[in-house]
Amino acid sequence: MSGYYAGVLGKKVALANETKGYQLMKKWIDKYGFGRLPFCLFQPVLPIEIGGIIAGAAKMPVAKFLPALWVGKFPKYLILIYAGLGLIRFLPFLKA
Repeated sequence: MSGYYAGVLGKKVALANETKGYQLMKKWIDKYGFGRLPFCLFQPVLPIEIGGIIAGAAKMPVAKFLPALWVGKFPKYLILIYAGLGLIRFLPFLKA
């Protein structure tokens, strides 16, 4: 949710509604929002929550954003948890 609110506040401060990039982003969220947003939230490459920022700036309703957030983040963190457990079992000196 922090990325979402950063997008909402950033939109109020930095972006004008007439900006070409904002109009393109708004159209993308309106057309593909729930279908593409979990993929943006799942990706582990960018440390920032780019999907949340885009959704917040495009004023996607929170009721539509939360399920997309869950669908994108839950599998990502399950994978990270199991990878961490496997690493601890593989490298015994990491145990406390």
